[in-house]
Amino acid sequence: MTRAVITGVGAVSAFGVGARRLWDGLLAGRCAVGPLRSFDASAFTSQVGGEVPPGERSDPSSWNLPASTGAFIADLQKRSLLRDSKVLFALLAAAEAWQSAGCGSKDSDAGLSIAYGMEQAFLEDLVPLIYGDRLDFTREARVGLPEIRIRSVFDQASSLIAEMLGITGLSLAHASACAGGALAVAQAASLVERGLASMVLCGASDSMLNPMAFGGMCRLNAPSPRNSPDACRPFDRRRDGLVIGEGAAMFLVESEERARRRGARPLARILGWGSTQDAYRLTAPRPDGVPAQRAMERALRRARLAPEQVGYVNAHGTGTPLNDSAEARAIRAALGASADPIPVSSIKGAIGHLMAASGAIELASCLLPFSRGVLPGTANHRERDPECSVEVIGEAPREKRVEVVLSNSFGFGGQNATVILGRFE
Repeated sequence: MTRAVITGVGAVSAFGVGARRLWDGLLAGRCAVGPLRSFDASAFTSQVGGEVPPGERSDPSSWNLPASTGAFIADLQKRSLLRDSKVLFALLAAAEAWQSAGCGSKDSDAGLSIAYGMEQAFLEDLVPLIYGDRLDFTREARVGLPEIRIRSVFDQASSLIAEMLGITGLSLAHASACAGGALAVAQAASLVERGLASMVLCGASDSMLNPMAFGGMCRLNAPSPRNSPDACRPFDRRRDGLVIGEGAAMFLVESEERARRRGARPLARILGWGSTQDAYRLTAPRPDGVPAQRAMERALRRARLAPEQVGYVNAHGTGTPLNDSAEARAIRAALGASADPIPVSSIKGAIGHLMAASGAIELASCLLPFSRGVLPGTANHRERDPECSVEVIGEAPREKRVEVVLSNSFGFGGQNATVILGRFE
């Protein structure tokens, strides 16, 4: 059977540009959440987020990329073709993953499988079209506006990544809310296992740190009302909402045979995945966690693993009252008696909830147990909640060698995804 492996990774997060910045921040047990700087959030109920450092968005010297790749991205910025931050983040993470995997022009047959957030309009482009209490696209705007008033075509980043890296294989764009990144990686592994592609660049990118998207989430009362770095408190008794983050993570997934032929060193094996649908409510998980449980069980079956073989669970762990208790129930039900000693953590307290990119950035953090022998901690988790009866790792990372990690991603609309990674020897 053809097995899929990860040979390259790239990331952009509130810790900065680069996977190493993400890993170093998590290993140090730091929290990168802070006051928003890229726009004025004073009118909203929340004013903090996991924001990519503004200075690194436009400074090619901080990207640590080959000169030609950095110049390609910088030129797009200069021509105002990267109005949407998630496109920039996707390009940076994809370029790093491609470089770290040792890929080049000989790998132009690679495919793409990438998830993006759906939010596309600019608030500043719509305000001049408001007359009275409604938008009127038939009237002349009160100020000059660009001809195209959207952030980006949904798959713009995929097209630009293909152009930047010379990729000519199949291209898939995913829209699966917060499960999108995990499903994009699962799709890539499936293509490799079925022989439909021998190499796929995959992952996700998103940014909702702008007035329209951020304001919409505040109207839903999703963010924590605390305006402090510790606002997001996964699995903590005092949790009261999430913190919105932004960024991207990309992976180079290929067959073991191709990796061996290229002389590439795999970072992990993709052992299995599973997906289900809650069929419950748009913005709330099923309280009993049963569909999420089934996603984990399907992933374990595909990986041909018993629950007791899981060494660590990287939880979706949003820090919201409903998600964390439902996920804890699902973990216990899926892993049974084996769940008692298995460490669980969420990195959302440290970098925020990256929405469509959350499953991808969290999967990137799941490489730490294999490369460094360390499990990420759960920033701001200080008081155990009896409703979350799993072995939550506290704020400090935990040294432990594990062979198998399980990563959960649950999205609006009840979309659930689980991906299982294994150590490559």
